[in-house]
Amino acid sequence: MSGNRSTALFLTLMLTVAIGLWGQQLKEVPANALKRGDPAPPLKFAVMVQGPSPVDVNWRALHGKVVILDFWGTWCAPCVAGIPRLNELTSRYRNQPVQFIAVGHENPRKVAWFLKKRPIDAWIGLDTDLSMYKSYWAFGIPYTVIVDRNGMVAAVLNPKDMNQAVIDDVLAGKTPVYPALPANAYWNQETAAEYFLKLGQEEPPAQ
Repeated sequence: MSGNRSTALFLTLMLTVAIGLWGQQLKEVPANALKRGDPAPPLKFAVMVQGPSPVDVNWRALHGKVVILDFWGTWCAPCVAGIPRLNELTSRYRNQPVQFIAVGHENPRKVAWFLKKRPIDAWIGLDTDLSMYKSYWAFGIPYTVIVDRNGMVAAVLNPKDMNQAVIDDVLAGKTPVYPALPANAYWNQETAAEYFLKLGQEEPPAQ
């Protein structure tokens, strides 16, 4: 019963946080937002919850693979709802040169607590200082960046628009077709970072 109560409280917190963050949405797409054809910014993980050591997760090591960066948070309801689909795609491409990385920002204890209830099959890296969230313009989670085999950005999109056709096109070196992100998919970097840092320091609910 206590477990159900803590989960209910956590879901309530997710909704409350999401409502508070909607005010950070922008009215125009930032001129310097990441776009197709840009070199992918560096990968800087403080912790890898699943996958190799952080020092081994870099573009040199991943050269030749299509890399799908899925930015998420345990408190983000659409992110949580998209986990089954992410797991399905991860399984589908398991034997192909495609690497899925779920990019979180919260402390490892909170993420570990969450994963016991909702496993994620991809690598999971934590960007606790938000350097990647800033360089990838990824505060409007859920948010996905697909990087091609040569380390160039192939797509910036909502993960609900990421499908097999998009991934297959990037694998084949073709230009994928997908809906462009609207302005409200981008958030004010400074104020959103304050929220994310605060949320990232929170401990998981008591068991």
